[in-house]
Amino acid sequence: MAVRNNNTFELYLCEKPSQGRDIARVLGISQRNDGYIQGNGLLVSWCIGHLLEMIPPDGYDSRYKRWSINDLPILPQHWKLEAKKSTKKQLMVIKKLLKQCHSVVIATDADREGETIAREVLDYLKYHGATRRLWLSALDTISIQRALNSIRNSDETLPLYHSGLARGRADWLIGMNLTRAYTLLANDQQVRSVGRVQTPTLALIAKRDREIADFIAEPYYEVLAYFQTKQDLELLETRWQHRKQKTRKKSEGVPKPGAENLSERDLCLDKQQAQAVIDRCHSQYGIVTAASTQRKKQAPPLLYNLSGLQQEASRRLGYGAQEVLNIAQTLYETHKLTSYPRSDCEYLPVSQFNDVSFILQSLCKNDPSICKLLSQANQTQRSRVWNDKKITAHHAIIPTQTATGYQRLNSKERNIYDLIKRRYIAQFFPDYEYDQSIILIAIKQDQFKASGRIPRILGWKQVINSATEHKPKITQNSAEKELPAVAKAEQLLCDHLKLQDKFTRPPKHYTEGTLIKAMETIGSQVTDKVMKKILRETAGLGTQATRANIIQTLFQRRFIKSEKKLIKATELGFSLCDAVPESIKDPILTAQWEQQLDDIAHQNGQTIEGFLQQQINLLKTIICQIKHPAESTPPRRKNQYKPGDPCPDCSHPLEARKAVRGKKIGQTYIGCTHFPDCRFYSWS
Repeated sequence: MAVRNNNTFELYLCEKPSQGRDIARVLGISQRNDGYIQGNGLLVSWCIGHLLEMIPPDGYDSRYKRWSINDLPILPQHWKLEAKKSTKKQLMVIKKLLKQCHSVVIATDADREGETIAREVLDYLKYHGATRRLWLSALDTISIQRALNSIRNSDETLPLYHSGLARGRADWLIGMNLTRAYTLLANDQQVRSVGRVQTPTLALIAKRDREIADFIAEPYYEVLAYFQTKQDLELLETRWQHRKQKTRKKSEGVPKPGAENLSERDLCLDKQQAQAVIDRCHSQYGIVTAASTQRKKQAPPLLYNLSGLQQEASRRLGYGAQEVLNIAQTLYETHKLTSYPRSDCEYLPVSQFNDVSFILQSLCKNDPSICKLLSQANQTQRSRVWNDKKITAHHAIIPTQTATGYQRLNSKERNIYDLIKRRYIAQFFPDYEYDQSIILIAIKQDQFKASGRIPRILGWKQVINSATEHKPKITQNSAEKELPAVAKAEQLLCDHLKLQDKFTRPPKHYTEGTLIKAMETIGSQVTDKVMKKILRETAGLGTQATRANIIQTLFQRRFIKSEKKLIKATELGFSLCDAVPESIKDPILTAQWEQQLDDIAHQNGQTIEGFLQQQINLLKTIICQIKHPAESTPPRRKNQYKPGDPCPDCSHPLEARKAVRGKKIGQTYIGCTHFPDCRFYSWS
């Protein structure tokens, strides 16, 4: 730790005043001044979030005060920041302190945003002295002391700042230019806000709403068969196994909305076919072709990252994504009861295993009602969550060793804390074990199936079934019943059969929890072969730290609304989605951009300049299309390739794709389905 040297100080620059007070307390300094704390040759000061903001277009040129399509795109040559009026006083405090310092310890939140908040201030104030990085995972005394004992070289985290700069500038380019463009295009005095991530998120919601609106329920049929067994005349309920139909031929046309390729889902669409099963199987003997029971185990679920916590709180408690983030932030900052909340990781470093007994003791002191449960925990059990190879910038969200403060929590804070602590406690309980039984019965060509799952050892499930979880509904689901004992090759009489008329159901509207999940896992939904090679499975829309805010922004701008916890697009939201081009609202393309920002942060070959040039190329294309719509849609040439045509190089079918790189990013082209073996392409 640095000490006083030549009448200068070392400054700890934090993100918020509360964070500064916590660090100052552990450093042992307490002399309070206006905007900072001092003592022992050390200074602790803080930003109040972002002290700086990017200047608006008219800050570069006064003519941009008037919105005009002719001025677009606006492309700053030299990016500028300005002090926020509301926090300018604190910026001046930091400026004064930097003149007295020989070095700075960046102590803002340990993520891209925190890195940007601190370094943009240091750059703006032209600080060129030494810097180091305090990397905090929690704000309790023990965690802060550990971080102080292992302060990092600031060069290790500098790429996070570069990623933050790229994100901020890309958002400015897309937001400032396209908001003006589509607002002017609508010409109805209503601002059409466009965002690099918010617009694709809106498109997800609008697309789901239209799928539901266009859905046409399709009838299908199930046959239940009941066989006599030797167990007190107990009837065994089975379900007829419908065989897949042949793939629909092109000549049969496009299926109706809602059909969703029913044949691939093993559904019987022909009532006569289902009735024929009943007619030929009634009072017939069936042969048991399989009868097995296997003991299966299920390990405790992984720990929470922010998205997982938001999804679980939405499902169990009906809490909104931003609400969960705010509560998790309070548990971290104010009560010091949990670790850093904006983590994308579900694992813990192996070194954390040394803290298990201390954390469990603290949980017992905080909430004595849980001590009986904790007495059953096996503290020597090391589950799969302890894995150094899976650790990212942060570990999963877990309870800290703070042994006080639980009684001060309000009901919602207790509910979120309860989810976090129980997921942690579950790691020290046995696997959940159940018996999975399957019986197959054949009557000539017809096959019937029964399955059942019976819990045998609750294990970690006794921990997860907390007071915050909804009580399970009482159902007559046959899968939850213990099946009667039958033997392979045994003959069973089919007592009777039942025909059930059913209808397909539309997809469900998003909730905040399921929308967060869709944003997080967009990379796994890719089917395009080219994009799949480029896009990692972990790619998503936005980040753990920004998704809740994106959803909140869509609400504030009246693009979406909430009806009984269900998220739906408004007319304004639909009109914006219809207006913007696919390249702006395509969630896959936007997820790839987020991946490139991550590559900048981890120095994986991407640069700020290269990333921003993609945004500029896209902007120029879109603005050109808006200004000259007739020129941007030339007539189709007779010899132009189209999807479905045979590839001229290998004869495999061609398909339409979108460019994800280069000057034509976002534009459609025709490529071979046999990629990467065949690399034929043609611009459409």
